[in-house]
Amino acid sequence: MSLGEAAVRKATSLGASEAEAYVERNRTVQISFTDEIQDMKTVDSIGLGLRVAIGKRLALYSTSILDEGEVARAAETAVKLAKVAPENPSWSHFNRRYGASSVEGVYDREIAEADYDSIVEHVSSAMDAVSDADGRAKPTRGGLTLSTIVNRLANSYGEAIELEGTYLSATVGVKVKDGERESTGSESLQGRSMGLLDLDSMAVKATEMAGRLLGARPIPSCEMPVVLRNQISAIMLFMMLRYPLNADTVQRGSSPLSDKLGEAIAADDIHIFDDGLMAGGMGTKACDDEGCPRQRTPILEAGVLKNFLFDSYTALKGGVDSTGNASRQRYSSPPTPDLSNLVLGRGSASHEEIIQETREGLYVESVIGAQLSNSVSGHMNATVTRGFLIEDGELGVPVKGVVLAGNFYEVLKGGYEIIGSDTRNNLGSYSPTVKIAKLTVAGQ
Repeated sequence: MSLGEAAVRKATSLGASEAEAYVERNRTVQISFTDEIQDMKTVDSIGLGLRVAIGKRLALYSTSILDEGEVARAAETAVKLAKVAPENPSWSHFNRRYGASSVEGVYDREIAEADYDSIVEHVSSAMDAVSDADGRAKPTRGGLTLSTIVNRLANSYGEAIELEGTYLSATVGVKVKDGERESTGSESLQGRSMGLLDLDSMAVKATEMAGRLLGARPIPSCEMPVVLRNQISAIMLFMMLRYPLNADTVQRGSSPLSDKLGEAIAADDIHIFDDGLMAGGMGTKACDDEGCPRQRTPILEAGVLKNFLFDSYTALKGGVDSTGNASRQRYSSPPTPDLSNLVLGRGSASHEEIIQETREGLYVESVIGAQLSNSVSGHMNATVTRGFLIEDGELGVPVKGVVLAGNFYEVLKGGYEIIGSDTRNNLGSYSPTVKIAKLTVAGQ
């Protein structure tokens, strides 16, 4: 991991005015299964991303071969690339001073030290739980991934910092077949601790859902109230706000929110924040991928747009402080602003109360195609793969194959009729179950 500092020293000795090294070591244990274990593997990887600047000329070079000779070659290549790169007139400098916030729940020794025997025990028990819950059911797909990631940052200003974190991802998919009828159910989990994992419970919930969805079909097209399960609401938040809140998108004028700072763009009971300090959050770190301390950044306070999300480049360009949101997709990528943990503030209603208070509507359990939504226009689009009509406060006829459509910004303005209290995460955002007053349901 200390070869990052060697890369920085070499780059500056070759004429770089500044340099920054990002080293990532990743150990991932994966197991996939259906009604039997399909595959088990461990992947160990390490890589270096080296950014250099010569004045306002920048370059990045990466390598997965970390020895002294390769590190020296990486520095030589990065400097050569920078010399011929076009100038970026907006460039100031890399982040010069590193810092770390106090965070909890980001490292779990049980994940880091997990072995195949313990993982197989979890998976085998879950497979048995499916058939125990419903003799017509069998697992169709499932997976458990445990990762331990170490990042080390170093720069030519003498700063260095190292972070270690653990991650867990689990999915259980089930099919139930009854004569000519069949249906599916699934449950997923993302977290930072093995203590969160209960594959048996996930398997039972997925099986019960598949059984309830036998005979699911489209319904006639209409407009109606829609209740989005917490994880589905979290997906829509991620899809609709990730790029509009990105300070680079804002500064290029590509965000629909570019000129909305300080304006009320949502109802006054809507609070959204980006919380890089959330205990056990998927995006929680002591610092971002440029060494700026993570923080809790208000996005919407009582419906008023308060902030965008900055890395050091966009912060220096805009004359503000970084919000600690620099993120690299991998070691070979440059940092850009991105979400840490995007959170919709919770309400007081339970999941059950939201359904009970809905006389008629559609409850959405799962969707596909949410990525086809347009965050610039605000047009939301997703196909319901599992859902139920709500009739007199209870889940009724199972539904699938209908398309939800509506405008996200109109929903923010006044369409959240109820916000629940049962927050869960999906794709880096956190949301409770919500009831939207009206969406278009395109069906038969």
